[in-house]
Amino acid sequence: MKKSIIVSRFNEDINWLKELKDFKKIIIYNKGEALNNYDNFQIINLDNVGRESHTWIYHIVNNYNNLDDISIFLQGRIDDLGCMAFLDPNDYLETINKFGYSASRYGLLGPFHWGWHVGLEKNIKYLNAWRSKEISRSKIGFRAFSKNLFPDIPFFTATSYGGCFAVKKSLILQYDLNFYKKLLKILSENKNPVEGHYMERLWCYMFTKNKVFFKAIQDVFYTKIENLFIDNKKNIPIKNLINLRPNNK
Repeated sequence: MKKSIIVSRFNEDINWLKELKDFKKIIIYNKGEALNNYDNFQIINLDNVGRESHTWIYHIVNNYNNLDDISIFLQGRIDDLGCMAFLDPNDYLETINKFGYSASRYGLLGPFHWGWHVGLEKNIKYLNAWRSKEISRSKIGFRAFSKNLFPDIPFFTATSYGGCFAVKKSLILQYDLNFYKKLLKILSENKNPVEGHYMERLWCYMFTKNKVFFKAIQDVFYTKIENLFIDNKKNIPIKNLINLRPNNK
């Protein structure tokens, strides 16, 4: 089974990729300064548009008829994403067979998650970019955007965050090439399009059609327990929570 890692890089230090001896095919889409000393990797330079969502769709469009059996999509830096990314990409392979899609932690979209701009205007991480209008505005909002792409998407929907996941080729090919080309056009129009943030929340549904819904409920429960210990500053090693964590396989 052929597998590949696809990385979306701006100016992150990606030396960690050199430690991935189990992966013979690593493609780096570089949207930042030129890279040197990465001769063993395929490097493709792109304009800095569309966030990682643009990168993933660009890869699919340009490899639609030549995709590997499993594609692992990763940010240029993953050690700052916490539970939203596996530190070892092999972990995606261990959990992919059940749904054809694998993420390190799932979540849920519900009544409070379909805001027009998905709360970016209130998120301290994005506040400056929002106020300066670096992040584009949507004319239709998150829910309408989602319904345009997926008319049957339910109000309660499994999601994954961080833009890091693995997916089997068969699930990518359930959509025709024109579907991806239309998405690519949308994501190419701005350096930081709000639609890129939308897609981060939609990859899971896009490829699984909510088949991971009950797994997502389990993960939400586990995350809340995990955060409870953190919020209360309990000095309890995370290994003591392992028995509470649902099996991801």
